[in-house]
This record gives sequence, structure tokens and C-alpha cells, in this order.
Amino acid sequence: MINNPAAGSYGCQPRALVMINGQRLAGLISFTVDNNSFFQADTFRVEFSLPAQPPGMGFDYWSMQEQLLVECFVGFPADAVNYTRLDLTSLVLGYVDDIELDPNQGTVTLAGRDLTSKLIDYKNTITFNSGSLIASDIVTKIAKERGLSSVVTPTSTPAGSYYQIVKSLVESNSTYWDIICKLAQIERYQAYVVGSTLYFEPITPLNSAPYVIDWFPDDGINTVFSNAPRLTFSRNLSIAKDLRVRVMSFDQKTKKVVNEVADRKRVYNQTTKGVAKSSDPPQEYIYNVPNLAPQQAQARAQAILEEISKHEMNVRAELPGDLLLNPQTIVQVRGTGSAFDQSYYPGSVTRTYSLTEGFVMHLTAKNQTPNQPA
Repeated sequence: MINNPAAGSYGCQPRALVMINGQRLAGLISFTVDNNSFFQADTFRVEFSLPAQPPGMGFDYWSMQEQLLVECFVGFPADAVNYTRLDLTSLVLGYVDDIELDPNQGTVTLAGRDLTSKLIDYKNTITFNSGSLIASDIVTKIAKERGLSSVVTPTSTPAGSYYQIVKSLVESNSTYWDIICKLAQIERYQAYVVGSTLYFEPITPLNSAPYVIDWFPDDGINTVFSNAPRLTFSRNLSIAKDLRVRVMSFDQKTKKVVNEVADRKRVYNQTTKGVAKSSDPPQEYIYNVPNLAPQQAQARAQAILEEISKHEMNVRAELPGDLLLNPQTIVQVRGTGSAFDQSYYPGSVTRTYSLTEGFVMHLTAKNQTPNQPA
């Protein structure tokens, strides 16, 4: 595990600061940073005092701004009085989308997205006309075009094998982010931006070192213990039943209709074999994806099936703020004595720093029920 669930808060004096266009923001009241799972931009919301701004940065200044680059930092510096951004950890770097001014309350609120916006907001301007390119080459080329550095795990499948998919995205005037996400889905990769770096890498294995959340009930000797002050679980019963994903396409090479199916049949273990079982037919999801060969369609159906299945078991937790958890970290729940004791894929990690509530985190995570044959 990467954390110690039995330990208390490892720092009692969290500190934060916000940089706007390279200058430290005065009068910070609070900020919230939502680090989302794959294929989404991280978002932020910063609130600060208008009267606390230096001369020349009053109401009129903020009403006239056209581009604001925001970076939010938080951490536990050794010196809680004298510290700089070098003593803290950056949670998000991105541009402001909206400015809200409240003259009665004397506050300004900035809301925006991380630098994934440099990919989301721009249509493609480069062409991909070489069948010899592989997905990782395309992603690296896009990152360079948009002024981002990149950390890309090389792929091996020639892009020519799904050239028609990329070509259709380009011809439909899709964004760079659409192209990257489609390539990631094909390769079973994850794509996300941290700071000014685009990451394109295999999905984190479920057996990776986890972030552990414990919940142990009162056993008559020890009282209820959990490192999460608030913890809730839910299960989607429509997804809990047998599932089927059908991918339909048209193979340009063979000129034949493609119809591939991936099934998930519930396997009951010793714990669950006595539960009421649904007699309904499998819940079926149908997708039309252009220009796939049968093998590609089968792989796509299996990938979609796995993604849908992950929405069955859900956990929400409020935790003391730390810098260990991120959307690429596997989360493990222990101690409930139920099927909820398992590993989860984070959906979002939301961190809030405020003068009134300190530094806290909210986690959402998901997975399917683990199936173990009886």
C-alpha cells in the first residue's frame, strides 16, 4: 500500500497558494481541484478576496482579463510561516474559463480546466497520412503540436490497422483530444494531462500498490475505526446482472458487415451463491463503430464491456487531505466483511483547501463485483 490507514493526519498545518499568470495571488479564501479519471479534463475553482488585491487589480482589472493561467499548490511545508511554491505540490495548471465577481461579498471566483483544454478546444491542423505510424507516434506528434511535453509508452500496433477510424475522426473535424482518447481506447491505454505534460500509458493494473481505506466495525473491544470520516457504498443492480455488448461495423477490406459480441455471465461464489438471481435476459448494449475488422470489433466490445462493468460497485469517501491519492491510483477497501471489500478504480479525487475547513479530499471510485467460482 502507498498510505498508512492507521495513522492520523501526517501534517496539522497544511498550506496553499495560487499563482495567476506567474504572480502569487493575495487574499486566497479557498480552492477546489477536481482531478478526474481518464479522458476528462481536471477542473478548478478558486475564490479570493477582492479588497485584498494590490493597487491596480481591483474590480475593473478582473472585469477586463482575457487570459489567466492558474496553478494551485498545497502541501505541508517544514516552515508553516515562511514557504514558497517550491515547498508545496502543484495540483493543477490550467486556464480560466469563467470569472465571477461579487461586489457585495467582495469576492472573485475563477473556474477553469487544466491544460487538457489545449487538446479539447482545438481541431486538428496536422495530417496523419502515413500507415506506418503507430498510436504512440501520433500522440507524441499531437502533444508537440500543442506545446505540451509528453510521457508516452510506445505502442506496437501500426496505425494503418485502424487507419479508417483515425481518418474518419480527422474528416469529421474532431478535436485532438477526441483522437487521443480514441487511440487510448483501442490500445487499452489511459490518457491524461498533469501540469504541461501529456501522459499516454497502459491502464494501471488492478494489483498495483493501492491506497487503502479501512472500515472496521465495533467488535465489543475496539470501536468502529475508519481512516475515512465519511464513507458510503452503492451497487447498481441493472449492471449486476449478466451483460452483453454488441459492436456492429463494416469491414472495408472484406466489404462485409461485422457483428461481434462480448458477454459477462455472473459467477457466484460461496458468499453470493444463495442470493436472489435475476431471470431476465442479459442487459444488452449495442454500439455502431465504423471501419472495424472482426478482431478489432471483438476487442472493442470486450473493452466496452469491462468499462460498463466497472460501474456496478461504487464507493464515496471523505478523507483528510494528502498528496498520495490520484485518479491513476488503485483504491482498496478493507474491513466491511462484504463484497465491497475489494479494489476500485478512482473516478475522481477532489481536493478542497479553505481557511475554514482546512485541507480535505473527496473520492469516488468504482469496479464490478469480484467473481470467484464456487
